[in-house]
Amino acid sequence: MNLLDILTHLPTIETERLLLRKITLNDASDMFEYASNPEVSQYTMWSSHTSIEDTKYFLKSLTKMYKKRELVDWGVVHKADKKFIGTCGFVEWSMTHSRAEIGYALSRSYWGEGYMSEAVNAVIEFGFREMLLNRIMARCEVNNIASARVMEKVGMQLEGVLRQHLFVKGRYWDLKVYSILREEFFDNIVEEE
Repeated sequence: MNLLDILTHLPTIETERLLLRKITLNDASDMFEYASNPEVSQYTMWSSHTSIEDTKYFLKSLTKMYKKRELVDWGVVHKADKKFIGTCGFVEWSMTHSRAEIGYALSRSYWGEGYMSEAVNAVIEFGFREMLLNRIMARCEVNNIASARVMEKVGMQLEGVLRQHLFVKGRYWDLKVYSILREEFFDNIVEEE
């Protein structure tokens, strides 16, 4: 498969408890349920959705991004509950340098159960195996302890803090930067076996 085709025909990834699949307009009510929660959007670049129309507008923009072969998230679906509970995917990809950045959001109702670590791990593995990446990074606002824990649980290492790196929601944010290299990821798999 051509690397750019990955973006157009985003394959479904199945983990033990989750399905990662293309996001559709049918996900609007489930997405609005969590995207309207200020706790979920506290450390995101986007503001809480105030109406289902906000969510539908966002989903329509995602559909256009799929068609334009732009980076777009997988929808995270809880298999047992048959519910759309979040997003996870690559927010930046440099083919030249074989590196990408990952981002994610999860419904408050599913926090603390290891779901996001499961999804992020699957996306990282996809990045190394299918996109032929050498380095995958992620960033979070310094006070976002839950997001930092996800990165640590999947084997990412803290590289440092980007001081006042972003101006979001009326203030400058310090960001923790984490990364994992291809060799580290596959070494971890070998060690676990």
